[in-house]
Amino acid sequence: MLAPAVGVITLLFGGALVGAFMQSVTPALGGGIESWSLESWRELFGDPVFGDALAFSLRTTVLATAISAALAVPIARALHHRGGLSRTFVALPVPVPHLLVAVTAVLWLAPGGIADRALGALPLALVRDPSGLGVVLVYLYKEIPFLVLLLLAAMGRDLDRREEMAAVLGVGVWGRLRLVVWPAVRSPLAVGSLIVAAFVFGAFEVPLAVGPNYPPAVATYAWESTQGDALTGAGRSAAALLVTAAASVAIALAVTRFSRGAGAADG
Repeated sequence: MLAPAVGVITLLFGGALVGAFMQSVTPALGGGIESWSLESWRELFGDPVFGDALAFSLRTTVLATAISAALAVPIARALHHRGGLSRTFVALPVPVPHLLVAVTAVLWLAPGGIADRALGALPLALVRDPSGLGVVLVYLYKEIPFLVLLLLAAMGRDLDRREEMAAVLGVGVWGRLRLVVWPAVRSPLAVGSLIVAAFVFGAFEVPLAVGPNYPPAVATYAWESTQGDALTGAGRSAAALLVTAAASVAIALAVTRFSRGAGAADG
């Protein structure tokens, strides 16, 4: 039953990867297989700007994903026994586009923004901060509610009964969290974290709007490469995007292996 969907995804994603690879090894003026060259890849890995962009994207991805996952579990735990109004309030940021949140953050938190005018100088520079603090905060605002909703859907009513049984048997709070709650939320948390990490690493609009002027994110670097040099920039941009795709696949494989290993340990 999954074959049609998998086929469409493979065709679209695989076709995009093939097209990007062809762009990265084919000179701008075209040519056949005999004219293929790895010059774009050599320029990419020899460019210190790309190294800084890769480090910046990796740092923001790790921070945004790890903090979102760490906070999502206790928040979902607290909301598990609450009514629909609290859950609706937490879920409000999920349908809001990332670009809208980023633009709102700039309007409020940038130097000369609304908050700066109302309160005076802010204690932290969140917009254009060289460390990317504003970028991470925008992702936290968006991704924590997303992960919370996944965890709430996985908890269900059976979790309450299992926790009550464990409590009757004398299992303490931390024991119930480790033996009952964690096995129930581990898989959706891993899948959700994979989605968050893959999105953050390849995102373009939030680092462009909120992030520092330097270093850029990898996706921003790819876009800027096509703006600066029309002849060789396209190949370097395609190579940078292929690095992003490879990182996403590596994240997916790591999360899958973690989930299987944890499941085998529980078994």
